[in-house]
Amino acid sequence: MKILDLIKTIDGKLLNIPKDLNAQISSFKLDSRNVSLNDTFIAINNGYLYIEDAIKAGAICIVTEKNIRINSNVCIIKVEKIEDAILKIISSIRDNYKYIPLIAITGSVGKTTTKELLSHILKEDYHLLNNDGNKNNYIGIMDTLSKLDSSYDLIILELGMNHTGEISALSKAVKPKYAAITNVGTSHIGNLGSIKNILKAKMEITDGLLSSLFVSHKSLKNVKYPNINRCKDIKIKHIKITEHLSFKLKYHKKIYQINFAIPNKEYIYNILLAFEIATYFLFDIQYIVDRINSFKPIKSRMNIININNYKVIDDTYNSSYESLKGAYKYLKRFKRKIVILGDIKELGTYNIKIHKKINRLLKGINKNNILLVGKDTLYIKGKHFKTNEEIISYLKTLNLNNYNILVKGSRLMHMEDIVEFLRK
Repeated sequence: MKILDLIKTIDGKLLNIPKDLNAQISSFKLDSRNVSLNDTFIAINNGYLYIEDAIKAGAICIVTEKNIRINSNVCIIKVEKIEDAILKIISSIRDNYKYIPLIAITGSVGKTTTKELLSHILKEDYHLLNNDGNKNNYIGIMDTLSKLDSSYDLIILELGMNHTGEISALSKAVKPKYAAITNVGTSHIGNLGSIKNILKAKMEITDGLLSSLFVSHKSLKNVKYPNINRCKDIKIKHIKITEHLSFKLKYHKKIYQINFAIPNKEYIYNILLAFEIATYFLFDIQYIVDRINSFKPIKSRMNIININNYKVIDDTYNSSYESLKGAYKYLKRFKRKIVILGDIKELGTYNIKIHKKINRLLKGINKNNILLVGKDTLYIKGKHFKTNEEIISYLKTLNLNNYNILVKGSRLMHMEDIVEFLRK
């Protein structure tokens, strides 16, 4: 993209006129530390403080919301809202490579695992571009698509949201050929108000959809969409949970054995979504199954860690009632168990109700073996601590031999600190 094209794309006001409006932009960067020669630096949040650093690193263009004038030949473009400018750039990049199929994935729980599993299945046969980890907002997707060029065969993106309208804006910008909704749960219910509104927000993924929608057939039974796929040809039986999740998958009258690395029954629906989408791109079903069976768990998502004489189930990446329920189903099978929980965030007026509901989930476990941190977990019966450090100090006094320890909480609770202690 040329500087002149960028100005037109984002409808910006030119504050600093460059030497050459037809100069070619190499890439778009959101972090001044990553800027290279001929890049455009987009000053998100407090990025305007690092504009001079970006220029020194070789930026030929700056996009900002601030009225900034610098004695330089670097192009400076002022926009009303950075988020809108980024969405327009995403849309422009996508339009240039619209011939490359794009799969968009959203959902309350399991979207990152579904994206990573699908990428794992397809990456040996296709040159893939996908967003790292959970870089699933407009900033992360901008960062991902700025790498796009004609060498890629396929794009797989996870789309996240906190509020109504976010998925719609992203879907319209990335224009997916295929989209998948993993499920609808209570994540972000504090912002959206009800499960019905969460479903409506997830369905916004169809706003820019060009072809087919895939949904998990458990939690989205009533979704109506003209090109919907519900895994109708797939049947499962003989489900077992040991150190992994295993089940028989029947597809087109043939039976395949699934041995999935994450021992959580809730992931069946993520596996089926990835499986069905993969059949659109690969014809060898046994190969797809083999790739599913060779998938490794993502860090801090139901990672089973054997440490000396005890076991840690690290599910600290984030938390919701639904994901906690799935993790506890695995832990429940053991006699000697400890649950370490932090607050579940973004529940709004549902906060007390959902935290109290956890008491029914944990019924039967010794209350002394339920270790809790945070103000919201005060509604759960167990041993309460003010900080993670207090829990760590308490754990030092225990004989953990032969215990199975689940650690889980929302990202803001930094429960990974407790896992790190247990590792050591």
